[in-house]
Amino acid sequence: MFAQLGDIKFELITYFNGLNETVSYNYVQHDRIGNKPVLQFLGKNLQEESIKLNFHRNFCVPEEEIKKLTDVADAATPLKFLKGNGEYVGVFVIEEIGQTTEQAAPEGTLMSVQVDVRLKEYTGKISEEKQEQKGFKKK
Repeated sequence: MFAQLGDIKFELITYFNGLNETVSYNYVQHDRIGNKPVLQFLGKNLQEESIKLNFHRNFCVPEEEIKKLTDVADAATPLKFLKGNGEYVGVFVIEEIGQTTEQAAPEGTLMSVQVDVRLKEYTGKISEEKQEQKGFKKK
């Protein structure tokens, strides 16, 4: 496994094609009369991760793999992102999914699809698995 987003594992041998990490910083520019502007540091922006995946029919069912990603994105679910070496990167949401069909069968079945997934760091609270409630019932 190269990386894992929630329960979705990205396997190097099957379809992982690259990871790009971006950390950026936020500055505001204050204009001054007769002088150059001054920059003021506001802080760090949210971290972004871009994952390139290749789903090929020889290793998986591309439609099912894409559905896993779109289901999580549609639900706006924050997920823990881990690298294969065990490094915990943080909590992220899927911000964008791009899809390029590289090969298709004559009847339209996907054979090979390039998928680009853009993740954005999530700093809010994440809900843990629902625990069984004991005691009084709530209405």
